[in-house]
Amino acid sequence: MTTKEFLGLKKNSWLNNKGQIALESVLLMTILLGGFTVLTNYAKQKKILSKLVEGPIKNVATMTAYGTWKSDGCTAPGKSKQTIGKCHPNSIARSLSSNPAQ
Repeated sequence: MTTKEFLGLKKNSWLNNKGQIALESVLLMTILLGGFTVLTNYAKQKKILSKLVEGPIKNVATMTAYGTWKSDGCTAPGKSKQTIGKCHPNSIARSLSSNPAQ
């Protein structure tokens, strides 16, 4: 009996790939999970998501509250710049079409 036979090694045992896919998938999952963790921590520190979402939410809030996309106020022809609260169409002083002189 040779040493290889005693250890249970067969001829060309290095060609046996049993379990290789399981080992590689575990290694790949470990690397991907580590990369995801690093990216998540970086995004939290730099507040990337809040910077990305904050602007559009503020614009939509201004539109729903005041009826305009402009957050700094509005101007009407022949008038000075008005505050944002005066920009909503319901706050505009209207005249009757039957009495245009008003």
